Amino acid sequence: MIVLSAFLALSKNEFIQQKTVESKKINLLIQICDKYPIAFDIIWALSFNQNIQQQLRSNLSFMTKLTHLAKECDNEQICKIIHGILWNLETNHQSHSTLNIDDSTTFDIMISYSHKEKVLCKQIYDELIKFGYRVWIDF
Repeated sequence: MIVLSAFLALSKNEFIQQKTVESKKINLLIQICDKYPIAFDIIWALSFNQNIQQQLRSNLSFMTKLTHLAKECDNEQICKIIHGILWNLETNHQSHSTLNIDDSTTFDIMISYSHKEKVLCKQIYDELIKFGYRVWIDF
């Protein structure tokens, strides 16, 4: 279990993701999901990599299992993870997120701050605007 926890932390790293792709060991994680639910969390972290997405999509039994678990899940955390994996594997989700975006309301940066730091944030805001960034801040 300690090894899986450590791998979860490492699985967010692009180099580790690429090595996982090259080793073709994603199926090992799939096999241990039932016994070690943390494997779902690892798969979710890895599923941001396009090559891993292809490997996961090609495992039809795993895809069927995910779809079933998404509907029948009792554990809220696991359910969230399953939905995250499925969302990453959905081939057309990018078109949903960029549909109907108006460039006039798109920002490069959003600043969230504590009101006691308002003066500093105003200075940062002014500098960013000076360099041509589109900044959203709630003064």
